[in-house]
Amino acid sequence: MRRLTSFLVCLALLAQGCATQTLYSKRSLETEDAACLRWLENIDAKLAEHNLEDAGTVRIAGFPHLRIDRFLASLSDRAMTDQNAFAQWLENLRRLDERARQPEFANLPAAHKSALMSELPPGESFGQGVQRCGKRLANLNLKDPGHQRMLLQRAKVPDAYQTWKRAAGAYALTQYAAAAGIERLHRKLNESFQQPLAQQPVQGRLIRYAAPQTTSLATADIAAILRPAYDNPLAMPSLAPAQLHRLLERFAPLWEIDTRNDNDKIGTVMLDAEGQPRIDTAKPAVYTRHAFTRWHGKTLLQLVYQIWLPAREKTGLFDLYGGPLDSVIWRVTLSPEGSPIAFDSMHGCGCYYLLFPGPGYRAITPKDGAEPVLSPMSIPAIPSDKRLLLRLATRTHYLQQLAVVPDTPDSTARRYAWQEAERLRSMPLQDGAWRSLFGADGIINASRRAERFLLWPFGVASPGAMRQWGTHAIAFIGRRHFDDPFLLEKLLARE
Repeated sequence: MRRLTSFLVCLALLAQGCATQTLYSKRSLETEDAACLRWLENIDAKLAEHNLEDAGTVRIAGFPHLRIDRFLASLSDRAMTDQNAFAQWLENLRRLDERARQPEFANLPAAHKSALMSELPPGESFGQGVQRCGKRLANLNLKDPGHQRMLLQRAKVPDAYQTWKRAAGAYALTQYAAAAGIERLHRKLNESFQQPLAQQPVQGRLIRYAAPQTTSLATADIAAILRPAYDNPLAMPSLAPAQLHRLLERFAPLWEIDTRNDNDKIGTVMLDAEGQPRIDTAKPAVYTRHAFTRWHGKTLLQLVYQIWLPAREKTGLFDLYGGPLDSVIWRVTLSPEGSPIAFDSMHGCGCYYLLFPGPGYRAITPKDGAEPVLSPMSIPAIPSDKRLLLRLATRTHYLQQLAVVPDTPDSTARRYAWQEAERLRSMPLQDGAWRSLFGADGIINASRRAERFLLWPFGVASPGAMRQWGTHAIAFIGRRHFDDPFLLEKLLARE
């Protein structure tokens, strides 16, 4: 198996090399651009050799300085309409590659890092080298219409489903059994939302986790932040880090968890001496990122909050769904006018997707042929002196109920620290080395569940396992992704 893997890696690199050679002219390959191409391809070869490629974004064949995600792939139509829009789109692809290469390089063995650094001019850092080479090659792309046509053709993201599994597992038949199971699960998840927060059953003790600091922003204040952020060729909201953090503080929810033991406590993700993940519950943390979605011709900003817990505790030997590590993700989608159009949630496995329309919106039946979406309730307007509380169940960490509560200091709440989700792409080991929390396929192998032996015919890789942003399939019937830029267009409508 190892020899086969090595052969396939070499074959892929050979194909990449051929694509590069045919893309760039002989003249450009005799300049400094050629050195940049060789250097980036050498990095990719070392990453492939050690199975350290980052799965959060997708490489583009023939363009080793660029990467793509589903949102930017959806903007390729806009990039074709205007040279300024294309330049901004291209720069975003370059920055995706730059951000991915930094943690990838950190995760390489020290000897390989030294060898790659020796190829750079004296005194230049790795980050500076990636930026210099990326900009040189992107400049070639800007000047060559042939490059642009080929890039637009190749700038695609494959879905997160394995079609061969569906063929081998008789998906055409098994989907009907899955539909019945999904309906039962939706009924179970929906039951708790029919009970007020005060009447929710409690098996342990309720622990609340609050942001270290919150920001009071009215809708008009948020609109004032967002309005100038859209002033660019792609009309894609671009915010300064301080502005983004203010918005994250404004919509940061209170997490309230029915806690029986440490498996129900949130914490900071660490790697132990063997490189295995563990959650330090003495240091509560919420991991954040921002994302974008398309909404009827507009691009909307999304605020993403993620918590990690030590485990979904198993109920016994035959519990297929329990196992090490658990995670819950909460996402807020903002209109350009500063109000949320929707909130949605899932677990870190892509499981248990829930949709909560904002004021003036309603959930609709999707027409994509995928499984139904559970939308238990709408969320009313959240005044600037209020905050959303999320109640999570013990053990399963299912979202049970939501409530708008006063944003007042709570001496009993535990204060969590803010962490950037990007940090999980490269984490320190005790021996001084660095590793990603995720494998090259985006999956945390330590979190694999026994349910994968039951649910494999639906084409989702390792169902139940925690996985990296950009790799979340959220349906067993049909094909649906959490980062699909048109997801809300398919599931939501104005009232």
